[in-house]
Amino acid sequence: MTKTSPTAFWVPLFPLGTILFPGGLIALKIFEARYLDMMKRCLRESTPFGVVSILDNKANDANATPTNHLSSIGTLATLEEFDAIQPALYMTKSYGTQRFRILEIKQESDGLWMGQVELMDADPEIPLAKEHQKAAVMLDEIISIITSEGLLGNEAIKIPENRDDCGWVSNRLAELMPISLAQKNHLLAQVNPRIRLDLISEIIEEDDGLREIMVH
Repeated sequence: MTKTSPTAFWVPLFPLGTILFPGGLIALKIFEARYLDMMKRCLRESTPFGVVSILDNKANDANATPTNHLSSIGTLATLEEFDAIQPALYMTKSYGTQRFRILEIKQESDGLWMGQVELMDADPEIPLAKEHQKAAVMLDEIISIITSEGLLGNEAIKIPENRDDCGWVSNRLAELMPISLAQKNHLLAQVNPRIRLDLISEIIEEDDGLREIMVH
């Protein structure tokens, strides 16, 4: 039996093949009725939805058990843009706010997954250590490239930026690095942003081609 936290609450879940980190932006093209209805409700009621990663492609099967196919950790997203580009097709942009753990999942009659979640603590502000300067420089190079070439749209990085903070730097690197979904989930789960940045630095050091891939 699931033990329910007194601070737990229900949010609609949007399973995706990617990860949203706090402070990050995610652009989505919405056309399924269940997600259109969800987005309209979130916009109307000023409530968030939860972005959670799909661990395998069975998560949307009618007979699937979601706890076996969805990550147990996700990020709340606040809808910022909801623009119709044609009937029943919308382009959206949402902003990641706070991480959560899923305690229980249920499916509504329209197929929408709902999660009972408890919030995880926000990253404490921890200044960058000397050993993390190389990772920070890499992030600066990546941001410069994607901004100058318009690779992620007009607003690729959410303002305000905090390039001297372990949490902000580690989250931006984790979402931009070409690493596996399992690695990104592992990084999202870290409650200490300095440890998250340590893990990212290790990934960079162990992969000779990663730096070249990321900045070229």
